[in-house]
Amino acid sequence: MGEKTGTSLRFPPPSGCSCRLVIRRVFLVCLLPLIFSCAAQDHRLADVEGERISGEKLAQVEQFRSQELIDPKNTTATRHPTESPVEVPEVLDLQSALVIATKLNRSYKGQRESLFLSALDLGVTRRDFLRPVFSGSASFNASDGNDQDYQEVTGLSIGGSQLLFTGARVSLDASSSLVHTVDPVLPNQSTAGSVSISVSQPLIRGAGHDIAFEALTQAERNLLYQARDFELYRQNFFIRITEQYYGLISQEKQLANTRENIVGQSFAWEQAKALFRLGRGSSLDVFRAEQAYLEAQNSALNSEQAFQFTLDSFKIELGLPIDVEFSLQKEFPEVTTFQMDLEDALVAALNNRLDLRTTRDRIEDSERRLAIAENSLLPSLDLSLSYSSAADSTVGFSDLAIDDSTDYSVGLVMEIPLDRKSQRNSFRSAEIALEQARRDLESREDGIILEVRDSLRSLEQRRIQIELGKRKILSVTFTVEKSEIEQLRGTGTNRDVVEAKNSLTDAKNDQLDRIVAHEVQLLKLQNQIGLLFVDEEGTVSE
Repeated sequence: MGEKTGTSLRFPPPSGCSCRLVIRRVFLVCLLPLIFSCAAQDHRLADVEGERISGEKLAQVEQFRSQELIDPKNTTATRHPTESPVEVPEVLDLQSALVIATKLNRSYKGQRESLFLSALDLGVTRRDFLRPVFSGSASFNASDGNDQDYQEVTGLSIGGSQLLFTGARVSLDASSSLVHTVDPVLPNQSTAGSVSISVSQPLIRGAGHDIAFEALTQAERNLLYQARDFELYRQNFFIRITEQYYGLISQEKQLANTRENIVGQSFAWEQAKALFRLGRGSSLDVFRAEQAYLEAQNSALNSEQAFQFTLDSFKIELGLPIDVEFSLQKEFPEVTTFQMDLEDALVAALNNRLDLRTTRDRIEDSERRLAIAENSLLPSLDLSLSYSSAADSTVGFSDLAIDDSTDYSVGLVMEIPLDRKSQRNSFRSAEIALEQARRDLESREDGIILEVRDSLRSLEQRRIQIELGKRKILSVTFTVEKSEIEQLRGTGTNRDVVEAKNSLTDAKNDQLDRIVAHEVQLLKLQNQIGLLFVDEEGTVSE
């Protein structure tokens, strides 16, 4: 009988590629916990570091608050008042306030400095375009080593360029060198020198004065625009200081009216008490008079606080320390008589306004930029000329002959216009910018017409309101006198007296505000028609 054989399962040995795949997967599985544990560890370390650094700064804050704070109740230190940088008169009038503000106001000084810095920048631009710009360098180099002998090389070079009115640029370069060496083969000393001149002239694109000098032209105009803006700022600054000064005088006089009302209400209260004792008044009249007296005192306190705050703010506006003491002139501005025809005012404004002139000039800027963009569509053709001359090496500079070796060259370079997309887009953008500038001019002219018409109407409105205010003050004054007489006769109550006195105070204060508004509006109109002239000292010149 033959032997009985059994069967068994056998797996083929893994290939090299499969082993690497298994190892890679096992490595990634083992790496995942490490990655997550690193993220948690980084989070914890970041928290620790953040807490430590913030704790350091909080400790510094706490140290200041615990050791360096000043308690106003226990301090022995005294603060010395800040000295005024200019002499301030004891009685400050409007002209003195304007002169001080022109010298010390921070915003005004910033505007003036900005104009000055722009002027310096324009000076550099003029230098670059209108005269040659030279640069030079001197050098010294010493070298030694195992593979070479000791050597000293002294060099001097100078170069410059000039932009011509045709758009060409001329460049000049010159250089020389002096070599000392201990090499026995070479001369102990040798010199060399060279000179080169080159000219590059655009013939089509970029040719001509207008295009070549456009950057200078625009820089000049930009500074002119800034000078106009500064002049307008100076006018608006004058109006602002004047308005604040008149407002201060108005507040001071309103405060005086309020204090005068206290006296009147006190008298009415005493009168009400006397009539009550005589049996000719009621206790309600006494209470009402007392309330009016207390309200007048409270109103005076509020007015005093508002006046002091406005006065301190005005000192800061002038650029003065708040510690400076001065009083205001007692004269209140008179109502200026003014009359102007609307059409004449509009003609003057459309011709005189500096900002409108700038808007018109910006149209010319846009037209020039459009011409330059149109020129950029042309192909580039440049003519180049160059000349160079060098001297053979000699022992001394006196032996140099620069014309030992000379070279000349003439060339033309023309661009092949394969892609003009960028130039086309720039040209279209320049066309749109020109249309926008024209619309901006139309809008600006309409705005000026609206401003002038509104200012003239406002001046007429305020003039009529001032006349009505005068009549109202007379009427209320008569009402006060009449109510006091009727109260004494017993035909009236002290309510009429209290209300009349309050109405008189309000009428006087409102009239002060109207006069200030009229004078300020008159200054604004002069500014709007371009006839307000303010000099460097801050005074109005005729």
